[in-house]
Amino acid sequence: MLNGVQWLRRALVTGLAAAASTVASLCLAFIMLLTVADVALRTINPSWRIYGMLDYIEFSLSWMIFLAIAVTMLGRSWVVVDLADLALPSVLRILLRVAGVLLVIGALALVVWQTVTPALDARDWGDRTLDLGWPKFWYWLSIWVGLGLAALGALLVLPDEVSDAAARPPPPGSGDGAGRL
Repeated sequence: MLNGVQWLRRALVTGLAAAASTVASLCLAFIMLLTVADVALRTINPSWRIYGMLDYIEFSLSWMIFLAIAVTMLGRSWVVVDLADLALPSVLRILLRVAGVLLVIGALALVVWQTVTPALDARDWGDRTLDLGWPKFWYWLSIWVGLGLAALGALLVLPDEVSDAAARPPPPGSGDGAGRL
């Protein structure tokens, strides 16, 4: 049975994952519909095109990619190689899981930190997109929001990682001598 804090944490994780997934899905749908519309218009008449197509696609793609990273963290959908996990005692499995989540958070923080200078340069220099003239600084916001949400998601699911590592049953053939020749 979940206590109030666990229930609230899991509800927050579920809500954030649903929101990020919905926005990322809408970005993907927008990209697909806009691309099909642009191709169809150019097929009918080569001079017809959707003005600002590249800007729309780049901006939507950026939001989609970085929100998808957050959804991966919130849903614990990362790739796990648990070859060594099966042979380790539960304490070491827990330490391994905690170290993995902390390494992910550190890597996300490093990426965000490395984007601050170019983003501020884009803002200070007034960089704009070619077609629509959107400030290029807006593109950096998707990186910060997506990776920040991913780091928050990794922290929020850390208790689930610990409990799963502690609850994993021992591998077959260990403990009571079963399976030995």
